[in-house]
Formats: sequence, C-alpha cells, structure tokens
Amino acid sequence: MEIQGAFFDDKAKAGQAILDACKAMQSSNAFQLGSYRGFNMEMYFDTVGRQYGIRLKGRVAHDVKLGVDVHGNITRLDNALDGMEKRLERAVSDLENIQKQFETAKVEVQKPFAQEEELRTKTARLNELNALLDVDKRDNELVGGEQTDVGDDVPDRQRNARDTR
Repeated sequence: MEIQGAFFDDKAKAGQAILDACKAMQSSNAFQLGSYRGFNMEMYFDTVGRQYGIRLKGRVAHDVKLGVDVHGNITRLDNALDGMEKRLERAVSDLENIQKQFETAKVEVQKPFAQEEELRTKTARLNELNALLDVDKRDNELVGGEQTDVGDDVPDRQRNARDTR
C-alpha cells in the first residue's frame, strides 16, 4: 500500500498511516491519499455522517467508511475490493434479467388488447353518465365566485324594493 508517497507492506503501519492522515485533515475536501491493490485511494470526510472515508477509484468509485482500528480499516478496504466480484456478478445477473423482461415486454406490446371492445363500451357509458351529471353542474356553475342561477333573483327584489320607495 502506498500512502502519501510512502510504501507499506505491514498492515499495522499502513493502518496507522491512514489514521494519521485522518487526523491531519484540515478540511472536508477530498484529497489523493495513495493507492492500494491497483486502485487510487482518495480520502474524504463525510460532513453529514461525520465520518472519514476512502474512495477506491478505478473505472468506478467505491466508498469505504473508516473506523478507529488500525487493522480494521485495512480489512474494510480488503472486504470492499473482494466484494467487487460478487457485486459485478449480481449486476450482470440483474442486467440479464432486465433484458429478458424488456424482450417479454416488447412481445406483449405487439399483442392486441383483449378487452379493447369492453373498454370502448364502458368508456362510452362513462362519457354518457358524465354528460348527464354535468347537466346539473352547468346550471349551478360559479362565475366570478358567485352562482349564476342563484344571484339573478336578488337584484330583481332589490330593484322592486327601490321602486316602491
């Protein structure tokens, strides 16, 4: 493992160098820490989780949260690297499954809709019922916040009352 230009072949010393780098961090900005097993390591501080981490960078980045144990941090890095193969296999399996679902969906889309005639008749009936229900609405629609059929009687009464004065 290479950390800030120094090479380590002992896990304890490498782990201590990682902890020292954490202590020396002055800001939450990520910086190039070194390399391990062919991956560049970038150290960062997660301000939300209030935790240090190392981002292993290859074609894709993999975040590893750090602890306070000298050996534990190296083990976490090893576990992240060793788990990549399993994650890749799972991703390939998921991709194959999605591709199969996509092919099935393309075939299903080409099939005619079995209940299309039933949908048409029920939609037509729904439109008829909506039209019947809207007949009452049209008489009582609000215009400028007032009902049109209710407000017509009031001014006539007021006019008749004024005319008799």
